[in-house]
Amino acid sequence: MSNTVGPQRKRTTTGVRRSSRRVIVAINIIEAVIALPCLVAAYGLAEHLVAAQETAGPHQVVSQSVAHLAITLNMSLLIVGAAAGAVGSVIQQSMAFARNAAPDHPVAWYVMRPLWSALLGSVSVIAVNTGLLSIGDDTTSSAAVAVLVLTGCLAGLFTDQVLRRLRRMLDRGPRPRTN
Repeated sequence: MSNTVGPQRKRTTTGVRRSSRRVIVAINIIEAVIALPCLVAAYGLAEHLVAAQETAGPHQVVSQSVAHLAITLNMSLLIVGAAAGAVGSVIQQSMAFARNAAPDHPVAWYVMRPLWSALLGSVSVIAVNTGLLSIGDDTTSSAAVAVLVLTGCLAGLFTDQVLRRLRRMLDRGPRPRTN
């Protein structure tokens, strides 16, 4: 009797692992199919608003209506950063899953990772935009938007490394004086 229990348990465990792998693969495919068109649409919106801002007056804020929302240039940069971060994360998690075939990792991690990276991509775009590029100036070009998209995608692709570096930078800040 004990000989039949062992193989049955093994088959059940293998079946769960296979179904988990299938779910993870399906999630990665769905995320990729959604993330890429979102990035393309966000990039097109940002380019359109950059061109409109260049022709507008210096103190005028241009916007475009999308789904009954007035999207400004800065808002479009957040959207493009989030979309680029999600794309980078989908690439990274798909590579990691393919490399490790990780049936022991929870499926939730594969669902949440692009969301974390989308947020990090948005923050990275803001940091780059405020420190290195000035979108909406006379010097603005679509190449500047491409740099921001690349920044967001790299933040998503290397989420863990970006977070480690940001933590180190924040830890090195000026310390308050104690008397």
